[in-house]
Amino acid sequence: MVKQNTHSIHELPVALATLREGDTAAVVAVNLDERDTMKFAALGITRGANVRIYNTGNPLLLEVAGTRVAIGAAMAKKILVSKASGFGKQAKIVEEATKKTVLLAGNPNVGKSQVFTRLTSVKAISSNFPGTTVEVKKAQAVFNDVLCTIIDVPGVYRLTNDNRAEQEASELIRAQRYDLILYVLEATRLERSLFLALEILALRKPVLFILNKYETARVHGVTIDVDKLSALLHAPVVETEALTGAGFKKLEFEVARHLRADAPCQPPEELLADGSDGKRWEMIGHIVQQSQTLRHRHPTFIDRLADLCTRPLSGVPIAIGILAVSFFLVRFLGEGLINLLTPLYEKQYVPFLFGLFGEQAQSWWGALLLGDGKEAFGILTDALQIALIDVMSYVLVFYALFEFLADLGYLPRLAILLDALLHRLGIHGYGAIPILMGLGCKVPAVMSVRTLESKREKTIALLLIMMIAPCISQSAMLFTLFKNAGAGYLLLVFGVLAVAGVAAGVLLNRVMKGNPTEMFMEIPSWQWPRTSLWMMKVWYRIREYLVEAVPMIVAGVLLISIAQQTGALAAIAALMRFPVETLMGLPAESSSVIILGFLRKDISIALLEPFDLSAAQLVSACVFMTMYLPCVATLFVMLKEFGLKTTARITGLTFVVAFILACLLRFLVP
Repeated sequence: MVKQNTHSIHELPVALATLREGDTAAVVAVNLDERDTMKFAALGITRGANVRIYNTGNPLLLEVAGTRVAIGAAMAKKILVSKASGFGKQAKIVEEATKKTVLLAGNPNVGKSQVFTRLTSVKAISSNFPGTTVEVKKAQAVFNDVLCTIIDVPGVYRLTNDNRAEQEASELIRAQRYDLILYVLEATRLERSLFLALEILALRKPVLFILNKYETARVHGVTIDVDKLSALLHAPVVETEALTGAGFKKLEFEVARHLRADAPCQPPEELLADGSDGKRWEMIGHIVQQSQTLRHRHPTFIDRLADLCTRPLSGVPIAIGILAVSFFLVRFLGEGLINLLTPLYEKQYVPFLFGLFGEQAQSWWGALLLGDGKEAFGILTDALQIALIDVMSYVLVFYALFEFLADLGYLPRLAILLDALLHRLGIHGYGAIPILMGLGCKVPAVMSVRTLESKREKTIALLLIMMIAPCISQSAMLFTLFKNAGAGYLLLVFGVLAVAGVAAGVLLNRVMKGNPTEMFMEIPSWQWPRTSLWMMKVWYRIREYLVEAVPMIVAGVLLISIAQQTGALAAIAALMRFPVETLMGLPAESSSVIILGFLRKDISIALLEPFDLSAAQLVSACVFMTMYLPCVATLFVMLKEFGLKTTARITGLTFVVAFILACLLRFLVP
């Protein structure tokens, strides 16, 4: 047990923002996200470092490692310091304090990530779709005068090793040295939550139970006697409502008290049921019967609607309606953002850059950075326009809608509807989520494939994303391009893409060894999303796009610019003239437009209009340009996520299929 030190509470960890001018202190913890923590560490602001405040306010000014640093007030609140004098003494206090380790465990969808956020002030994304909490999260927090490290264990149902998440949870809970387990029980599903709880009690380690969503349970007619439940489990139980923060003051007090006590859990033998699943469920039934009271409640309209969404006869029409509305919203809101931002880019940003560079804009490096406004693409102009306006506008709207449906609880129900169909393609219903994301933008869709479990399923899902349908910006251009040719030809383009994608998925399913993972998932209850959490999650998705995708887009544009200036791009266009003109039946001049599609598929499709193509040529060209290569943003994200080998295989396969289809459609379309 860590000994209580003799310093007053004011000498124990406090927020950096609370210090006064002239104060000196030692850093105890930096409770920021990984990226900011690494940046702070590079400046010397890391655990054990001495700092001196020389100007308070926003930003706060301090001196560390001989350097003066400005820190925003919001960040300064998340940096914990101790005013105990002497670096050696402080280092000892920090070393002793951080010996306390707390595991946060529970089933999926019990609000565990929200509890983690409340306890640590570190924003963890929590969703009702798979893959969100597979990675273990860590953060430091102070409860009264006790500093501890909280580890967020992946949500699982029992201590087994069936998949990656359960392996991580089992490893942490069974083998990790820790001082306390915080186990989250869901009040609305108490019976289900108790199975893993009894397994953890059998470890005989200190446990504190958190009864989350207790107010929500009361609304649904479920009342739980907390004192009775605590007596039956032979462990303390604290009621909380993570969405509102209710009960967390008491929880923090109890955590600090139990960390000081350091007492192991000693449940009676009859509670452990000798490790037998059958006896364990009998014990669970006894606990629920003694502690839980149910009040009859008539199903609401939302309850009935949630049930209808999982039944094929009613669920399919609902899904079609939701997808149609989603497509409409992403299409028009995304385009609206582009129309709003493009004039600012063209009339303010670009003229400012060219004025800033002056005559240097005509140099080779100036052209590399700025482009020429016609053919050459610039890093500071075209790359940023593609990444921050043309793509991110759709990504922002798509994620806003996607996270809303995730929080609502609809996406797992959609996965259930599509599970049987997707099994024929070699993936389970979870794969519907990245495929649907691909209808909005391929970049976030490729990034979300990581949530699937096996490499085989990831490869098949990636192929379907690339082939089965165009992204939302391409779809918008296709609607415009075919307005005179007729809706029949437009539907033919979408139909050919869908059939080709499904056929390729079936073929890959048969070629690649293995079977798709069978669906086994909990169906979360419907709940209206809370605006603050929804906005937070959208921001974290956008930040992920900015950090992971935007650099890839800029790098791709740089390579294209170099290829343009060295003449390599012109040489490629010359090589493409023969197959484009002779085999695909398109004008030779369109080869340059096809190459442009690597950067901007939507614009390259729109540029087909001046060639005055026939309906057959339009169908052939659009099918080829939609499928033949991923756009530069998607390609570089694929390289980052899957490596060169898998990216080359998928890209090569889609190119061959696109070329064959384009050649055939030239003769088959009347």
